[in-house]
Amino acid sequence: MLLLLESIQTADATVYRDSDNPLKFYVLPEDPTMRMENGRPVFKYLIYRTLKPLPNGANGAALVFMDVELALNPTQMSALAVELAEKVTAERGPGAQPVDPKAIVLSKPEFTAGSVTVDMLANSGNLVQRVNHAGKPSMYGNNIVAISAELTEFGAAIFEGAMKTGGAGGVKVTYDLSFAARLPEVRATGHWTASKFYSFVQQVDFEENFWSEDDFTESVDEIFINSESRVVDIDPGVLPSDHPVLGTVREMMTQHLDEAIKRNLIEAIPPESRDFSKVRDADFENIKRSVMVNKSSDVFIQFREKQVTTVTKGPQANVKSIAEMGLDFKDFSQEVPADHPFLRQLNLTIQVNAEFEVLPIFSVDVTIDFPPHTAQHGVRTFTFKKADDVGKFDAFLDGQPKKFKYRYVVNYKGESRTFTSPLIDHEGDDLKINIDDLGLWMVDVEIGDMNFDQVTKAVLTLRHPEIAPGDRPAKTFQIDKNFTKQSVKAVLLQPAQPYGGSLKYFMKDGREFVRELAGLTDKTFIVDDPFSANKTIQVRSRGDFERSIDTIFIDFDYSETGNAFQQTPSVIIDKGNRGVNVTFPVIDEANGKLTYRAITTFRDGRVSDPGPKVLTERTLVVGEQANILSVTVLPDLIDWTRVKLATVELTHGAESETFVFRKGEATERTWELALPDGEKKEYRWFAKFFMETGDPITDRSPEPVDDEKLVVELP
Repeated sequence: MLLLLESIQTADATVYRDSDNPLKFYVLPEDPTMRMENGRPVFKYLIYRTLKPLPNGANGAALVFMDVELALNPTQMSALAVELAEKVTAERGPGAQPVDPKAIVLSKPEFTAGSVTVDMLANSGNLVQRVNHAGKPSMYGNNIVAISAELTEFGAAIFEGAMKTGGAGGVKVTYDLSFAARLPEVRATGHWTASKFYSFVQQVDFEENFWSEDDFTESVDEIFINSESRVVDIDPGVLPSDHPVLGTVREMMTQHLDEAIKRNLIEAIPPESRDFSKVRDADFENIKRSVMVNKSSDVFIQFREKQVTTVTKGPQANVKSIAEMGLDFKDFSQEVPADHPFLRQLNLTIQVNAEFEVLPIFSVDVTIDFPPHTAQHGVRTFTFKKADDVGKFDAFLDGQPKKFKYRYVVNYKGESRTFTSPLIDHEGDDLKINIDDLGLWMVDVEIGDMNFDQVTKAVLTLRHPEIAPGDRPAKTFQIDKNFTKQSVKAVLLQPAQPYGGSLKYFMKDGREFVRELAGLTDKTFIVDDPFSANKTIQVRSRGDFERSIDTIFIDFDYSETGNAFQQTPSVIIDKGNRGVNVTFPVIDEANGKLTYRAITTFRDGRVSDPGPKVLTERTLVVGEQANILSVTVLPDLIDWTRVKLATVELTHGAESETFVFRKGEATERTWELALPDGEKKEYRWFAKFFMETGDPITDRSPEPVDDEKLVVELP
């Protein structure tokens, strides 16, 4: 049986001895590893993508399949057998016969229970969707754990990175294994020994004298020796000295020893009598009596208890990456398009965007004609009676595009007539039929920002384009301060079109304003104050306000002749105010006319007044286009190791400008000059270089140049 103590630690495993066979060992590997098959790890990585997003919103993911085992490879097992053979030989002492490695028996512990946990990419929910495994190893052989996992888009990229580089591969495996092991025995011995020794020596001498009295001499030497010893010894093995079992064993040993002593007690040795009269009667003159008695008793009892315990071990490791194993990751990975042509489907969602409860619609019947489905099952019709009704049409594409035809029939409340649409081509997975397509003209009329202190009332007329000769739906609303929300609900039997009409205001001062309406598509019409609408003109300027233009005065004149309405705003443009926005109220902008007059004053006293002009755009640009000569001087190529200072003079006619450049302060300079209209943008230049040593060096342009950037360098 496996012995727990005296284990042997090697580089790859923990090795336990056997209780009976000195050549048998039990091997527990240190680290879980990928299972190898024909020299290759059992590992597969599949990354896939989908045209349709997954439920989590991602466009793809990856699957990982791998086997992990707790075992040494054949090379490691052979090396371990050699190491253990050498160790056994050394333990047998000098001169012992070398142990053949083939005689070494390598076994595995007999596991009684086990479980396993797998962490992939730290089990981050942003990286790993789920990890699948049995939760326990195989419990025989190499304790294989089959693992599969699904990674997110981000997890796939990180997992690839881990497996393509050295070190850990992003997978941590932890075993929790239990096995039985023998512990050192609990031993107890009890020993009692007793001895009694008695020695008696008597010597008597008689001397008979003729001429005197007889002499009598007696010598007695008597010795009593008694000895007794008692010992109870307990070896606790691996138990702690205060373990209650040891107290029970001690009591048991004491009791058994006491009982054995009782059975083996030595009787006392009686003393020898000094009476030697009987011997004397035999007429002995010299008497020597010697008596020796030796009694002993010995009791020995022994107790031995074998111990077996359950040992729990947790081998764990981060599995090595494919790159760390010296292999190429691409040999184990595969990109898979998840959109298999055979499995592609049209998953159509159908909805009718209408409030059935408030509209005069009883139901809408939608018929779907998708050729691959129709050929086998015919067309399919869905009926909608509530706004939250949803139709689902699913069919395999069979290599065809997601193109289909549909038709819908609208059944109205209290109306025998129905509206049937033509066959309509559509493509995709979503079909929404809007209220505009249901043969209804629906408009809600509400009051917005209306100032009834100025307005007595308003009359709103809404008109739909003709749906048949002479049939033009219309409705008129009287708007006053007591007006509440009203609606247009007209059955057209055809899709609604942009509508128009008119809005007439009756003011308290007797004036009347009319706003013509056209091209409206909103389902809600808000009646606002006649002056709530505004028109904004962006005024921008151009020209040379530094040297030429002084001020531009702009007068606007906006009028609506049908409404006798006029606005005359004015603005000023100058050097400090090159642009402004002009806003003024309008009633019916479609029937309004806007003119402007721009008067320009120049710094030389001139005045330009082209007269009134019609403005149709929302942006007005005023001022003359400036004719500017702009030259940038670049000193980048001057050799400042030779030059201390440089000057550059630019000349155009009577105008000139001189720039000075110094070492460490040589930055580009720009010269701008306003020119009369039509004058050429050209100039002459003259450069003078003051050298560190020697006379100055000059350079110039032989004729006028028109370069916008002048690069200066030593000639």
